[in-house]
Amino acid sequence: MCNVFKPERCHHCSSCNRCVLNMDHHCPWVNNCVGFWNRKYFLLLLIYVLLMTYFTLFSSAYDFYKAIEWGFNAQSVGANDKNLGKMVMIMIAYILNFIVVCLMTAFLKFHIMLASENKTTIENLDKLGKPF
Repeated sequence: MCNVFKPERCHHCSSCNRCVLNMDHHCPWVNNCVGFWNRKYFLLLLIYVLLMTYFTLFSSAYDFYKAIEWGFNAQSVGANDKNLGKMVMIMIAYILNFIVVCLMTAFLKFHIMLASENKTTIENLDKLGKPF
């Protein structure tokens, strides 16, 4: 812990070993603390990731439909079928992308709600009475 005066809404990050003004959390994806000076860029990162996952979801929807249709129309699927691996990979990738879209939508919604209320994740957990 830092043994210096800390302003209001300043927290010590044990990962970065420094005090961060208006600290929200330590983000392992950007390997930095999200705080007063880079919160905008963190929100932009979430928006861009969400836009790309939605784009991927909509652009691969036709391939997913064709893979499902192939699965229902195939009379017998054997291990030596050429299309089996391709169709299974399309289905798995689409389902994983759908899961990421759902999670990222909820994550972005939560962080936009916090930003609109001028709160951080730590302050939100403080209000709920949960340890951080």
